[in-house]
Amino acid sequence: MLSEWDGRSIRTFQAVMEERSFSRAADKLGYVQSTVTTHIAQLEKASGRRLFDRLPRGVEPTDAGMALARFAEQFAALSQALADELQRTEHPSGVLRIRALESYCVARLPRILAQYAERYEAVELQLSTGFMNDICERVLDGRDELGIVPRDPMHEGLIFTPIVQEQMVWVSATTDRANRSRKRAYISYGNQCYYHGVGEQLLREAGYTEMAHLRYPSVELIKRMVQSGYGISLLPLVNVTDEIRAGQLIKLALPVPEPIEHGFIQLRGKQLRPAAIAFIEMVCSGLVA
Repeated sequence: MLSEWDGRSIRTFQAVMEERSFSRAADKLGYVQSTVTTHIAQLEKASGRRLFDRLPRGVEPTDAGMALARFAEQFAALSQALADELQRTEHPSGVLRIRALESYCVARLPRILAQYAERYEAVELQLSTGFMNDICERVLDGRDELGIVPRDPMHEGLIFTPIVQEQMVWVSATTDRANRSRKRAYISYGNQCYYHGVGEQLLREAGYTEMAHLRYPSVELIKRMVQSGYGISLLPLVNVTDEIRAGQLIKLALPVPEPIEHGFIQLRGKQLRPAAIAFIEMVCSGLVA
């Protein structure tokens, strides 16, 4: 029986119940009267019962019609609830998990995160930090919906969307502090970090093959160690601009890579939820502004 019913016929039935007339129901719905007659005939055939008595002046529901009316009301309420729920899913809500490089988070995201939280109160944004490989792995296995990485991973299971090109710079302590330091090390996040590998190759090509390596877990700690004269580091210019202007760090005349293109990654074939789309749009518009 249910497979032979449809929403339009139920809506027509309700209009006839309200108007007690096929012609007035047709006017209300914007149909020709023959369409109303067809819809009611379909319902009567599907139910195997006569739903309305045709009278000289209009129609009256039969007992079967009254029984159907109660279920039609439930059908209409369920239909509206479904429409409301689908509309709700069009608005950013729920938990949004993002993983990104720590240096990128520190330099680029604080203001954007605050604006996002204020605008989309229904979203619980969970941001974590990591390195290139584990960010890709977490997006691939579905633990995070979005990742922010320093280059296109060139993985068939991921879509890469460029965000911004980061200019890289070698920094050191001021000359006096650097001269007082007993050793000059290459300071970085360690082997897992994309920047580390790029910097290590540049140093090797420039002839610096015997430098010690110091590894620290945050860009702020790396900068502090460099400022103290312990060594040099290759970092995004955006992370050290204030320290260079304040004379706390100096730029070194060492070879630097081409600007590194950071971008979002998402799982190929999976539709992004509104919360993720809104975050991408806000990040991109914030960087342009």
